[in-house]
Amino acid sequence: MFAAKLTPQDHENLRQWFLEGTGYTECAKRLQNKVTKQRLKQIAQKMGIDATSIRIEANWQSHQEKMVAKFGDKWQDAKWRRSAIYQAMREKFRAKKANANRTGVEFTIPFGELTFPTHCPVLGIEIDYFSEGRQENSPSFDRFDPSKGYVSENVAVVSWRANRIKNDGTAEEHQKIADWMAKHQ
Repeated sequence: MFAAKLTPQDHENLRQWFLEGTGYTECAKRLQNKVTKQRLKQIAQKMGIDATSIRIEANWQSHQEKMVAKFGDKWQDAKWRRSAIYQAMREKFRAKKANANRTGVEFTIPFGELTFPTHCPVLGIEIDYFSEGRQENSPSFDRFDPSKGYVSENVAVVSWRANRIKNDGTAEEHQKIADWMAKHQ
């Protein structure tokens, strides 16, 4: 039934696929079913490669990355995820995402990529994640480039006051205002 023999190139391809963690079913498909999955497992064993363990490890690494992106670096710490501060951060994130979706603004940044500081990185005031409504020290999602949405490397969590001051002015305009204020104090 399986009269076709594997070429040296097929063996080299198998070695590479096994090391990548490709499953036996997928390897068989790539070889147009020249050999059975059982035979592929035997070949992997002869090569000294445990393809199943490699695939499991690769899947675990992928899972880790997804969970960190979704929940942050401390995703495995159940106590942290149940904490009031973490829940408040998640709620602010969900509310911002819902608002962006409602207004048609792109929102693709994962929760785990954001840094939720205790103090505003601009003004140094303590951020209150439990504030109701907008307060001067409540958290605000600031987009560095307002023409882009809430995407990777375009968002920082700052105080509402810092975001309001920044609003739509350019760095040059803010510098001119600061120079003018310094002259008149």
